[in-house]
Amino acid sequence: MTEKKELKSIFTGSKQYLEKSFLEELNYKIWSTKGSRFEADKRLTIISKMSNISLAILSAYLIIAGLISVYNLHSSSKFDLINYVITALSIILLVLSQYENSQNYNLRAKDFHNCGLELSSLYNKLRAFKTMNENPSDYERRNFTNLLAEEYQRILSKYENHLSIDYLNFKISHTEYFTEVTKNDKCKVKIKNFFVRYGWYTVIILVTPLLIILICWI
Repeated sequence: MTEKKELKSIFTGSKQYLEKSFLEELNYKIWSTKGSRFEADKRLTIISKMSNISLAILSAYLIIAGLISVYNLHSSSKFDLINYVITALSIILLVLSQYENSQNYNLRAKDFHNCGLELSSLYNKLRAFKTMNENPSDYERRNFTNLLAEEYQRILSKYENHLSIDYLNFKISHTEYFTEVTKNDKCKVKIKNFFVRYGWYTVIILVTPLLIILICWI
């Protein structure tokens, strides 16, 4: 009597779907892409708010710094240097404003949200087929899978792709499905999130007044 050896999966965690049927693989792709697109919407919405706030605060800093030379608030201040720094920062503000406006954060966030909604509708169709058709024929299953795959590709072709951080955010928010995600992974993603969403704008808000104070009073 020969012993049967149990075949072990060559994939681990969420990648095990690759060893299942194409319909199951498509199920995972639509579900994870849908979630990632909503995460991208959230990321860009936050960045848009931080961009507006930081540029507004930078403008306020420049106006306040300009008043130092107008009202002669510090007699030992080097007004020529102050005026030069204000002019330089004003040019930087102009360049940053043009760059940030060209990114169209709100429009891109809306596109990601719309993409997520379209994928949600597609995912609902897939779930309805799997749960309401108890014993579909091979032809029905194959035909439905092909149509679903074509619709999935059509939706993806309409929008830009999300970033890897969006997929990571989706994973750490659904750890009941991604059992391979550890606490250390969560911590790394949260740190990366801070730099992607807030890092550059935090630097603008905190460093600019320190620079002005350093020049005026030291």
